[in-house]
Amino acid sequence: MHGKRIFFALAAVALILGTAAALAAPQSQRPPEYREIMAAQNISDLAARLKELERIKAAYPQSPLRPMLEEAILVTKVKMCAALDEVLALQKTVVGQGEGFDRIYSYFAAAMDILHHPNLARFDAAGVVQAVVSYRDGADRLLKEEAFIRSVPEEERPYLFEYGNNINVVAALACVNAGEPSRALDFLKVYRSAGGAEDDAYSYASAEASVKLGKNEDALGGYLAAAVENYRDAEAKARDLWATVKGTPEGFEAALEIRQRALPFHPEAFAVPADWKGKTVLAEIFTGSECPPCAGADLGFDGLIESVPETHLAILEYHLPIPRPDPMINPATRARQQYYGVNSTPSTFFDGARKASGGGGRAGAEGKYKEYLAEIKSLLKEEPAVSFTVKAVRDGDEVAVDVNAEKNAAGAETFAALVEKEVRFKGGNGIVFHKMVVRDFQAVSPENPRVVFDLAASEQTTDAYLTEFEKTYDRIPNYKFADRRNRIGREGLRVIVFAQDKQTKKVLNAAAADVK
Repeated sequence: MHGKRIFFALAAVALILGTAAALAAPQSQRPPEYREIMAAQNISDLAARLKELERIKAAYPQSPLRPMLEEAILVTKVKMCAALDEVLALQKTVVGQGEGFDRIYSYFAAAMDILHHPNLARFDAAGVVQAVVSYRDGADRLLKEEAFIRSVPEEERPYLFEYGNNINVVAALACVNAGEPSRALDFLKVYRSAGGAEDDAYSYASAEASVKLGKNEDALGGYLAAAVENYRDAEAKARDLWATVKGTPEGFEAALEIRQRALPFHPEAFAVPADWKGKTVLAEIFTGSECPPCAGADLGFDGLIESVPETHLAILEYHLPIPRPDPMINPATRARQQYYGVNSTPSTFFDGARKASGGGGRAGAEGKYKEYLAEIKSLLKEEPAVSFTVKAVRDGDEVAVDVNAEKNAAGAETFAALVEKEVRFKGGNGIVFHKMVVRDFQAVSPENPRVVFDLAASEQTTDAYLTEFEKTYDRIPNYKFADRRNRIGREGLRVIVFAQDKQTKKVLNAAAADVK
């Protein structure tokens, strides 16, 4: 289910209703009530949370975050409901309301709020199915109104049908909860026939229905597919079912890793352009391990790594703390973020130009790969204004990089990026193996075209950067990294060198060299 459940009050609605600018502002520019709202959301006692949110609302009547506050209050009230009828009465005030995209999203979000309600086990299961199906039918009726479709910007219209169709997966899970697994599979068939992807939520719902029907092999495949995307408790259920099906827990980790490493598509065989003049394209991606739509973009880049030789393509992956902290951030990624003015992930740049925005889940990776590849093919036709040969050698904790510029270009500056070819870390979006992760970054002087990366010093600098981030990050009060990824592996390193125009930021050429 593309765009799987983002917290309704604080993310999706904030973006839809216009608080995105306030949320995206630098920490020093955010409204003073921001910290208070974040702290309130961490209050586990719902009654106390509601009281605090109401206090903030009264204290800041002109707040630009008011829509977010009101929705946070509504969601808290919904969670406090003891009966399904109470939930439906509250949802009635917002479902189908508003303008444009948020009207269709409200049906999906309301269905999800019921399915994930803390008191779901006490609700009448048949009533839950009825409510979710009624929201699906309401979304379907809305999608048949031509006036409504015309009211939504053309570029957003595909998402209307996507979220309307996603409610079929919610209905399937509601049927499983009601002990109707066969009916659940019927809803999943409707979802697939309408173009729904075999993504994490679909795989999980299919597994939940299959295990109820005694189809353990099918269920195991579904749980494993959902586990790859870190979906809910799919990994735990896959692990338990593996032991049941296989008669032993052995082999589970290896089987899961195979799926985690596998691309969800087959990259096309790369053909060197007949008129290639020596151009190496630089592809840069700003991503985050806690960013759900970054999964499809990251895997699209992984497909490029597998299919395009390094003589034609150099890749840099910068990790950012968007939408949540990422332990692979460092001063180099922050500097590059500021250089381009990036404030969202995923963001991709090809030869210094921002292209192919947006992302998606694993199911959308092939589409992103094809989009990226088309951009690269168009740039490969250019004749490079500069060319390099690069040599990188490690001696202990130092990596010495020698750059020989065979051609130079006026008005350009040369950079060297140190990357780790693979970092293993499981973030919230399910990606475990992160490729071409930028660890350090330096300018290359034309007068002395040698740079030295001090790995130990880089680790210390990044460790201090992570500590400072913990002190100043205010979206999660008192945040601490559970796993600090400042250490740089001594093997599997690569250096990317490229020349970039100072004014236009166009990358004139690039070169890659593995560290020996």
